[in-house]
Amino acid sequence: MTETVTVWTTVTAPGFHRWPAATGLRSYLADRHRHLFHITAHVAVEHNDRYLEFHDLQDVIRAWWGAGARECGSASCEDLAQDLWNVLEDGYQLSPVRIEVSEDGESGAALTAVD
Repeated sequence: MTETVTVWTTVTAPGFHRWPAATGLRSYLADRHRHLFHITAHVAVEHNDRYLEFHDLQDVIRAWWGAGARECGSASCEDLAQDLWNVLEDGYQLSPVRIEVSEDGESGAALTAVD
């Protein structure tokens, strides 16, 4: 078994989105609505001596999210997780292992690296 050391942090940020294709019982989700999104990033590190400081990772996530409530349009939790993954990899040369995005800490999505 190969071990990977990760650090993680969680940021809670307000945002708005909608699911335009929502119908039936969940049709109300087609309208713009607000959540407190809980965003957790797990990033692989190369050694145990603060290769990546937790607070620096929080700053990266907050910069990606932007100030105040973010307008996410029709982006789902899955979309947001993928976008953050790409930002961490491409913009910061970090190695994400897992990204979780939830609506109000109750339900959400996770994007996880597999070997």
